[in-house]
Amino acid sequence: MSGNRGTMAETIGRYRIEGVLGTGAMGVVYRAFDTRIARTVALKTIRRECLDGAQAGELVARFRNEAQASGRLLHPNVVTVYDFGEEGDTAYIAMEYVEGTPLTAFLARDVPMALNAAMACMAQLLRGLGYAHGRGVVHRDIKPANILVASDAQVKITDFGIARLEASTLTQVGAVVGTPSYMAPEQLHGRPVDGRADIFSAGVVLYQMLTGTRPFAGTASEVICQVLHDEPAPPSTRCAGLHPAFDAVVRRALAKDAAERFPTAQAFADALADAHLQHNGGRPLTDEDNERTVLALQRPPAGIEPPRPLSQPGQTATGAPSWLAAMAPALQTALSSEVGPMAKVLLKGAGREAADIDDLVARLLPHIDTEQGRTRFRDSVRDIRGRHGPASTSTATATGKGGSGLLASGTHAAPGPGTLAAQLSPEFLEATQRRLATFIGPIARVLVKRASKVAVDRAEFHRLLADHVPDSTERARYLKEVGEA
Repeated sequence: MSGNRGTMAETIGRYRIEGVLGTGAMGVVYRAFDTRIARTVALKTIRRECLDGAQAGELVARFRNEAQASGRLLHPNVVTVYDFGEEGDTAYIAMEYVEGTPLTAFLARDVPMALNAAMACMAQLLRGLGYAHGRGVVHRDIKPANILVASDAQVKITDFGIARLEASTLTQVGAVVGTPSYMAPEQLHGRPVDGRADIFSAGVVLYQMLTGTRPFAGTASEVICQVLHDEPAPPSTRCAGLHPAFDAVVRRALAKDAAERFPTAQAFADALADAHLQHNGGRPLTDEDNERTVLALQRPPAGIEPPRPLSQPGQTATGAPSWLAAMAPALQTALSSEVGPMAKVLLKGAGREAADIDDLVARLLPHIDTEQGRTRFRDSVRDIRGRHGPASTSTATATGKGGSGLLASGTHAAPGPGTLAAQLSPEFLEATQRRLATFIGPIARVLVKRASKVAVDRAEFHRLLADHVPDSTERARYLKEVGEA
């Protein structure tokens, strides 16, 4: 290692360090630049000085095993490993740098993930696992933190740090390695594992996406006991409207006996696709469904601000109604499933004007451009409102004012967002898409299309698009280029 001054090395091997992506007890993951091949990589390191003598040899060997396991895999749904090396007291793995977000960021407590998005994630996860299993590699630690979602909704499996090659003797029988909430029973027993252990873990991830809850939760000892002995509640009993066909898929994926699980990741994927088709009444996915999936899998924006000291009765200091604060995260998740990341902007704007939850829904429904989407959103709001009880009504509703009965009637009184989409020429939309793509990439196409349907004028159209540019300087530059700064 060279240039070890201050808090960050300048280079490790042939890699120039550009920033820190994450830190752990044993090392650091850097963003780095490969000076030979001229590409950006993620450089995962461990330092022997962080380990005691007894651990060092085994963990460095396991680290090398990660490179060997992942290095055998070249698949769109698996993070590619390029290189392994050691320099001084540091061992490192250079791997594909993914502009992605861990699946954990899309999982809200007690809020099911958008179903089409969940199915898209699972299909890709299972394709990646099937490929790895076919080459003798078992991940052994599948969990949301090890599943990255890129900006184009592509899923990548990462961190094969405890993967087991079938020919490897590094991890001996009796060694328990993994994350208890997602581990198969045979892992907890320290028995030999194969790809069906990953299928169990993927079943846990599926359950969490379908219901917003983990099937096994509690203290470590409670989780272990549940994994070994308890059957979780069927997903359809925890998520209203979910087809019971999903229950059978989850039950088989989470079978205690590996022999009773799906024999392969492909078999799991086929059963899941069939359940999804039953849920949709046999209707195949449309372009609109696929667009909503891409939008739902964009990096979640920062949440609604928490309540601050009240400036006047019923409002926070920022002007947002206090009755909305508790429900805001769940409402934003539900709305994001229909309109994508611009849900935050729409929810905050409507929330400041709405008298109560019914009025809020009336203001939001026109921004959802299909009747199916509006129905889904109304159903989601009804569930959220039920969980929060009296907190979901404002003073106006309590005194008999407002309360338009939207959730029961299925109608909405607010006017639509206008005809901006019809007013914008294809040339203008294409030029906007190209300009925005220089800031955020190919997802610009979907966002421009959606913003044109939602915005009431060109100024709002560009402000909605600018909200997807993560860097504030770049965001200001975009607005300046389109004349909205």
